Amino acid sequence: MSLVFHLAESSAFACLVWLLNLVLRGNPARLRHCLWMAASVKFLMPFALFVALASQATRHIAVHGPPPQMRFVMVESAPPVAAEGAIPARPVRRDWREKLVWLVWGCGCAGMLVRWRLRWMRATRGTLLGPAVVGIFRPVLMLPEGIEERLTPEQLQAVVAHEICHVRHRDNLAAAVHMMVEAIFWFHPLVWWIGVRLVEERERACDEEVLERGSDRATYAASILRVCELCLESPVACVSGVTGADLKRRIREIMHGSVPQHLETRQKALLAAFGLAALAVPLGIGWTHPAQTAALTAAPLQFDAASVKISDQRYLNIFPKRSGGRIEWIADLGSFLRYAYHIESWQISGAVPGPDHIYSIQAVTDPKATEDQVRLMFQSLLVSRFQMAVHRETRQIEGFALTVGKGGIKIPEATPEDQPPALPGIFRGEDPRTLDGKVLATIQSTSVGAITGRRVTMLQLAGALERVLRTAVFDETGLNAKYYFDFEFAREDPPEDTDRPDLFHAIEELGLKLEKHRGAAEILVVDHIEKVPTENLP
Repeated sequence: MSLVFHLAESSAFACLVWLLNLVLRGNPARLRHCLWMAASVKFLMPFALFVALASQATRHIAVHGPPPQMRFVMVESAPPVAAEGAIPARPVRRDWREKLVWLVWGCGCAGMLVRWRLRWMRATRGTLLGPAVVGIFRPVLMLPEGIEERLTPEQLQAVVAHEICHVRHRDNLAAAVHMMVEAIFWFHPLVWWIGVRLVEERERACDEEVLERGSDRATYAASILRVCELCLESPVACVSGVTGADLKRRIREIMHGSVPQHLETRQKALLAAFGLAALAVPLGIGWTHPAQTAALTAAPLQFDAASVKISDQRYLNIFPKRSGGRIEWIADLGSFLRYAYHIESWQISGAVPGPDHIYSIQAVTDPKATEDQVRLMFQSLLVSRFQMAVHRETRQIEGFALTVGKGGIKIPEATPEDQPPALPGIFRGEDPRTLDGKVLATIQSTSVGAITGRRVTMLQLAGALERVLRTAVFDETGLNAKYYFDFEFAREDPPEDTDRPDLFHAIEELGLKLEKHRGAAEILVVDHIEKVPTENLP
């Protein structure tokens, strides 16, 4: 799940808790503390976790059900496919900005941990620390030396009663959990705001309990003020003391505050509804998710009818021919895979039969089917007729980085108002608008290749270069504008002499540069594929 989505849902949950606390502001503070604690823990428990648990439980129950009456075919879900002329499948890579983000987060997290470690050491060794509960799993009440001589017996009794409340309710453990949330999500202001609310409600809850057990209001308030005069406040939230939170507000509430009201029936119903909704929504999604997955698995996109035969023809079609709802294609399995998964040859790994195995495919589908849907249908066809099994991996591969040369880029930048230049070479005489937003790599002759782009990005140019170089090309230009370009280059090992520069020098004439680069790229691994297709189904 996306981090942004998780932060958004956790922030929304915290806002709901804030509204609920407004409704319950006249009720015991311990209840509000529990609600804020739930908002804190929510940052550690994304809804996707509950969805996955419910989904897993549902699948486990389904195992013991009756066997299915139809045969299902497992098909690996395909990535989103771009429309015609859009950007081809790109290598997975992390640019310097993403690395910088992770570095900043790591430094911030480490800084928080170091800061709290130093404060913890000061809290456990400080001689001026006031009465406090130290320890998370085995809390111990620490009293400053000689404190009993500076407080009256009644004041000391009230202070100890306050600290015992912290021990009874495991306040140090709750504070430690939220400190972990703060360390992980230190960049989120809402997390720090929740921390302030937790300390306020924690101290208010102990104050309410001490007064409820019979302590005199004036004596208790005087004891807190006397401790503040003699000692320092606890430096970390997980060492709970009597001097925490907003002192003026606490003293005012102790002296003049009203007695907390017990929950009314409608408030209990509201709390129950909130808790049930927080659990039922993700669990309900997870409970229904397996059924949705099974439906997609049982009925993947397929052709209405398809014929697959081994062909003795030696010529190949680059793309399938489509006329309405009829599709014809003579090609090898490599071409089928590249089209079905919208990838390049270098992104395919595994034992795939070569161009000496040619197949003829004739299929029928809905004339309104989109190009994306047709690609998914070809995936289903490869699974059902060639018994294909594939999976995806991210690998480190050797490729090239497309960067800006020392002299800067030398091709014109496109603007919405300008007129695209005339098309060169084999496109000469055609309307330039037909290639708007597209980049094409073509063969001008046996010795010369060409790349033509109209109002396209550097990322699209990198995709065209991938098809020529047959390896990954990482866009490292940092340019986000769109450009026009036309250039020719000498093909690799040309059979005839040509005055065209090779591809690398042709790129340099555009003000760009291709350099060796190693990076992460997504690879489609073919685990199994048959050379002979199964018989045509009736």
